[in-house]
Amino acid sequence: MNIKICLLILLPLAGVAQNTIGGAKITVPEAEVKRQSQFLTAEKERLLNHNEKALELYKKFTYDFPSVDAGWYGLARTQTALRDLPSALESIGKAVALTPNNEWYLVYQADLFEKTGRIGDAVKTYENLVKLFPNTPEFYEQLAYLSLKNEDPKRGLKALDKWEGLVGIREEIIFKRHVIFVGLGDLKKAATEYKRLADAFPNEVKYRLELAAYLDKIGDKTGARQAYEEVLRKQPENATAKMALATGESGSDAAKLQTYRALFDDPMVPIDEKVKALMPFFPKLSTADGASLQKTILELGALLEKHHADDAKAWSLSGDLFYHLNRPSEALERYRKCIQLNPTVFAVWDNTLDLLLSQGQFDEMLSTAEKAMDAFPNQPKAYYYYGIAANIKGRSADALGQLEQGLLMVSGNQALRLDMLDQIGLALMGKKDFEAAITRYQKALPLGGDQHPGILEHLGDALAITGKTTEAVEYWKKANAIRPSPALEQKIASGKM
Repeated sequence: MNIKICLLILLPLAGVAQNTIGGAKITVPEAEVKRQSQFLTAEKERLLNHNEKALELYKKFTYDFPSVDAGWYGLARTQTALRDLPSALESIGKAVALTPNNEWYLVYQADLFEKTGRIGDAVKTYENLVKLFPNTPEFYEQLAYLSLKNEDPKRGLKALDKWEGLVGIREEIIFKRHVIFVGLGDLKKAATEYKRLADAFPNEVKYRLELAAYLDKIGDKTGARQAYEEVLRKQPENATAKMALATGESGSDAAKLQTYRALFDDPMVPIDEKVKALMPFFPKLSTADGASLQKTILELGALLEKHHADDAKAWSLSGDLFYHLNRPSEALERYRKCIQLNPTVFAVWDNTLDLLLSQGQFDEMLSTAEKAMDAFPNQPKAYYYYGIAANIKGRSADALGQLEQGLLMVSGNQALRLDMLDQIGLALMGKKDFEAAITRYQKALPLGGDQHPGILEHLGDALAITGKTTEAVEYWKKANAIRPSPALEQKIASGKM
């Protein structure tokens, strides 16, 4: 028997009580009054989050009235709140057994099945729900989700079909079907889903753009072009379509870049589209044919700066261009501007600090690295750059503290770890603690330091300073074999630093 939870005025009498319901007085047996009161007391404690107390009350209630499904449901919810999911599953199972057509019980049971990893049972529960309530779209949506989670995409597609049959073509349904077909490797059907959406909503240009982008991604250049052209018929000035069609033009790379000029000179074309168009040309700048592209691509970069001067992406991309072309001063100028506009991209800081190091601008390098550590407290490379600059500036103790802190953050980057250990050794040497430096370097050797020219050379330096010339020369020779230099040749020949 179901208990309908409502606010009743319970008037206990000797054996009976009167409740007023709908304006009429009815006589309720005292046992029924007791049962309702006991249930409502347990439910009140659950709603107040007094779950331990509610648990005891519900256990007593289900013991006294085991045939009342609502009691088992309340007990299951209380056990869930106390994270006793196995017991909650057992309790909701009893509620479902008593009232197998109660949708709330079934939904709750399916949710518990999912939480406990019993995805197959959750699927079966929702299959039961869609049979009992075939006009409830949400149940088909959840059945599709659980089917995919249960690695049964075909069952998921059937659920999505039923869902779509109830509500019509919707973006969320199409996207889910698209993802399933991609997972199944049926790229043609995946594209068809996007086309169905675009055809169903012809005035929503974004859907046709998504179709075009996907067709381009899977290599259907003809289909992509047709979709972009359809967009331009609807919106002749659509920048995304115009840029995509320009990108798809045949001919040399230099010719393609020339077709971009008018679009790059249009401030209404989104910068993201412009950046996307230029990125494929970056790797080509260092090839034999790259020289013919440099002038045009730099002109396009200048147009980015002109029309998107307040967007950090313009300065980042332009800085990257000059960085790739080995024009450090011009790259550095643009990276500084980018950081002013948006200091949240560490790659820009990384390139900036690398350029400051290569140009010997150690004062700015130190201050920039300090700002980078503030902006990215969990980025070890910022501490590394700070350590280099501090060592060069003679601030060895300061360098050592920051390098040690940064070293704690290095995980899988072995090269950076060794570079930091090298700088830690230099910081110890700067503090005149040569024996500590030797010990630190020697501990680094079996960790890969025996192949690191900096560690090998500087270990030799520390040994030479402490009078161990023969050992020093051996380490200098090992360093020179990996990275030859006139300075090392001189050390080896003279036996001195």
